[in-house]
Amino acid sequence: MAVSMADVKKLREMTGAGMLDCKKALEEAGGDIEKAKEILRVKGLAKAEKKASRETKEGLIRVKVTDDRKKGAIIELNCETDFVARNEEFQKLADEILEHILSLEENANKEGEGSDITSQKFYKDESKTVDELIKEAVARIGENIRLTRYCRYDTEDFLHSYVHGGGRIGVLLDFKAPSLSDEVLRLVQDVAMQIAAMRPEFVSVETIPQEVIEREKKILMEQAKQEGKPEHILEKIVQGKLKKFYQEKVLLEQAFIKDDKKTVGQVIKESGLGVEIKRFCRFELGGL
Repeated sequence: MAVSMADVKKLREMTGAGMLDCKKALEEAGGDIEKAKEILRVKGLAKAEKKASRETKEGLIRVKVTDDRKKGAIIELNCETDFVARNEEFQKLADEILEHILSLEENANKEGEGSDITSQKFYKDESKTVDELIKEAVARIGENIRLTRYCRYDTEDFLHSYVHGGGRIGVLLDFKAPSLSDEVLRLVQDVAMQIAAMRPEFVSVETIPQEVIEREKKILMEQAKQEGKPEHILEKIVQGKLKKFYQEKVLLEQAFIKDDKKTVGQVIKESGLGVEIKRFCRFELGGL
């Protein structure tokens, strides 16, 4: 049957599909827009399946914190090209996934692979999963898209977010403070920038799992022995190298990027603002 151009345009606005695809779907649906939407959805998912094996090396790190700073999430959403990563529709998809993660209480204080999220029913429309939402975007955008990983924090204190390099690195930071002020926010912004730039793995020495410390000691001891160091000074050498390990891997022990004569811990303490860094999540594009 013949379909009106007005209906074709309306269907295109609703689905983002091409004009010709919309026309064909309406003809197949006998002019029924809702039925045509379902036809397009099925065809779009089929197209997306064909693209699913293509490599996704580009993309975005996206972070969102709620207005009250009590809930926040960070994701790595990958695509095939930098061009698509800058695409408004791709960025909108990233924001919708973040909103979904923040909307479901089952995601509270969890982190993991994207597959944990993609199997969930989409919070805005439970007739489809997050995976189907992504596949619909794949069909429209024309590239493979993959939700690689996520992290969500829920806190009784405050959260802060930072994105660097146009979405190549992101940080979600959980911190304590007596209250929020411009000075506190400037300090935690500096700390978030430190995390982005220097890649710490732990907040403090006390938060390093004992098995990590023991493994590092074993490696350092073996290195010192292979270098032929005398037995009686091996322990001293290991302790010295362990201190360097802390300075590299522990946030509060790192040299502050704005003043390398001080550690991050010293800068926070000397600020007198009562800020305490509780935890952080740092994502860098490419799984780093």
